[in-house]
Amino acid sequence: MKTPFILSVALIFFSNLTAMANLRIPTSNNYESGRFLCEQKFATLLQSENGFYTTVPVDYKNPKVGTTDVYAFYYGGFDPAKETILYFTGGPGLTAHWGLFSNDMPYNTLIIDNRGIACSKPATVEQYLSSSFYSSESVARDAKLVVEKAGLKKVTAYGISYGTETATIFASLFPEVTRALILEGTIASGRSDLFEAPHRRKLVQKMIDQLPADIKIKMEQVTSKYQVPNTWLSRSARTLMMSDDGVQTLKDQLLSFADDQNYADRISDYKDFYVESAVEPNLLFVSNDLPYYMISCQELSLAKATVTAEDAFVNGKLVGVTDPETVATCQKLNATADHTYDSKNYPVQVPVTYFQGADDGATPSPGAFQHYKMVPQKFKQLLVLVKGGHNPNLSKLGTDTPGQKEMFIHAFDGSEIPPALLKEVRKQQDLKWVYTRRM
Repeated sequence: MKTPFILSVALIFFSNLTAMANLRIPTSNNYESGRFLCEQKFATLLQSENGFYTTVPVDYKNPKVGTTDVYAFYYGGFDPAKETILYFTGGPGLTAHWGLFSNDMPYNTLIIDNRGIACSKPATVEQYLSSSFYSSESVARDAKLVVEKAGLKKVTAYGISYGTETATIFASLFPEVTRALILEGTIASGRSDLFEAPHRRKLVQKMIDQLPADIKIKMEQVTSKYQVPNTWLSRSARTLMMSDDGVQTLKDQLLSFADDQNYADRISDYKDFYVESAVEPNLLFVSNDLPYYMISCQELSLAKATVTAEDAFVNGKLVGVTDPETVATCQKLNATADHTYDSKNYPVQVPVTYFQGADDGATPSPGAFQHYKMVPQKFKQLLVLVKGGHNPNLSKLGTDTPGQKEMFIHAFDGSEIPPALLKEVRKQQDLKWVYTRRM
């Protein structure tokens, strides 16, 4: 199978919009707890982590319900002479056992498997399948107990994508242990427009309208001639716009349809992409689907039948379509309670720094602007990368892009990024950061 050209290397938010047919629901006969997975089945994979478990209440409002265990580890080890960054994973449902930073950083990195995910899967299948077991506020409260067990007095909370939700709640509830808050690919609320992403639709439609007529004709043929869903273009856009300059990348690939052989190869890639894999992924390194649905259905509006999470490509236009299978999945999991997340309910008193891609295909930039206006109560600074994607900061930290590490260190400290540093960064990076701050 060829590697589909529409896939890109990114931390994928909303990693699975396919529905019930792909969701594996365990039974008491085949369920595997997090401790079994990480202390027995995959112990050799994690032996270098030196991870630890923290026992937390299942329900913070009713401790009598019982407890569950949450796993955490220091990526790259722990140095008592360094301060610590507490990383909140995305998804919902993603892990970070693959690591976070690919180069040396001047602090410890503490990573948690959120409850229900990977090493933090509960002891019983009954807990695992209970929709009430999952909530972002519970994740934030679990993190506080992890920090206490680790003996840390202060941490900088860093959240990417869905992790910006849990990191915001953590910083709001526990300012006494939070040095600063860093958000990248920010969610302001879980209302339906998060999935529907009108900003992304507008950017892509503007690009489509500028394409030559012969390319548009070939695009119209994709669904009928090659038997792929008419949502193929919106899936391509969402994925490619995870990376910087994603709209231009998508445009370049669509323009390649002018070459008939190239076009045929592309369609073959599309068809391969829609073939369900028979290989079961390792839960320690990929998105955990069931927790994804539990959070997305209840807090991010995915259970609502009116949500148009994808766009069909019809007569040259992107048209929002609903997904009844996903709604049915939410109903099957009994994950239909409406606990829609709204960041304005969690004001933050510590310094906040935002890194946001202007063309982010997963968590569109209007959400970051809204969060910036409503949530921080004291010092805040917003950096928007023009034409940037979903991880405009982290992707550059991994490649030693000039000046990025230095800007991030200021964000870690909760201090203002010096104008001289920003000016130097603009000279040395291809895409430009737009900066604003408010005391």
